[in-house]
This record gives sequence, C-alpha cells and structure tokens, in this order.
Amino acid sequence: MKTTIYARMIFTLAFVVFFGNTINTNAALSKKKTVLIHVVTNIKKDDGPPCVAFDMALTYVELGYKVEMLFDADAAWNLKLFGKDRKNDFDRYEVPADLKKLVTQQFKNDSFLKVKDFGEFLSYLSKKGVKIYVNGTWNVLTSVEKTLKGKENISAYLIPLTLKEMAEILSSANIYMRY
Repeated sequence: MKTTIYARMIFTLAFVVFFGNTINTNAALSKKKTVLIHVVTNIKKDDGPPCVAFDMALTYVELGYKVEMLFDADAAWNLKLFGKDRKNDFDRYEVPADLKKLVTQQFKNDSFLKVKDFGEFLSYLSKKGVKIYVNGTWNVLTSVEKTLKGKENISAYLIPLTLKEMAEILSSANIYMRY
C-alpha cells in the first residue's frame, strides 16, 4: 500500500515538474515573440478591420507577447489630428459598450471600461507597452507632416518610420497580421 502511494506521489511530482516547466517555457517564449499588426483599412470606410486589429493587439499584450502596430496607407491618414479639437478619426469612433464588456470579462480587467473611443484605445495600448508606428513617407506624401519623422499633426505616442525602418519591422516580426 505504501509503495503504491509513493509511486503515485513520484508520478505526480514528475508530471508537475515536467509539464510545469513546459508551461513556463511556453510562457517565456511568448514574451519573446513579436506580433506585428499592420493596419491599412480606413476606419471611416470600414470600421470592422481596425476594431479587430485593436482587439488582437490587446489580446496578445495580455498573453505576454511583444506587440507592435504599424499604421499604413488609409489607416495612417486616420491618425492625422485636425479641427479645432485636434482629434483624429479614431478619436471620433466610440468603443461599443458590448465590446468593452466582452473584453473586460475575458481579461478580468475593469480598467478597459474607462476607454471611450478608439483614440483612447490606442493610448491604452501604448501605455500597456505596444509600440505604435506610422508610415512617415505616407505622412509626407499626404501632407500630414512636412518631414519623415514629423509629429506636429499626430499623437505623441506615435512613432513615424522611414521605409527602411518599416522593412526592418515587417521582416523581424514572428507573427504578422494585416487588417
């Protein structure tokens, strides 16, 4: 009887040590992987893809991955601050209450309930460590900025990139998603 108990204890201990280390290793690996979310869709033409992109960025952050977002083409234009209120297009789109509720339930984090619009969502992601890039060449071509690294008409947390920097980020990501 004692032999059976000892055998079970040894088996259980071996199981926990082996699978516990495997789980910890997988968690450590996820923190080292970089997820690049490439946002190209204009939120004024189709709000679905940018919404999913933001949700996936938050999901990967919560799972421990390093997350980067690259706004390009029409989506880069959405980041331009304009009007007397100096807001961008994302500031003008409210995060639906049901989405906030679903995200809060899944990640057990009530702080997301305070996010009002997609501009605040981007700021929230930035504060959680997401690097948020924008195509600097596109910004100059579309007269959003005067220089490749210009930040006069975009939010402070945005990082304008040159074409070479964009190529480096695109080629170094472990996981690539495009919306």
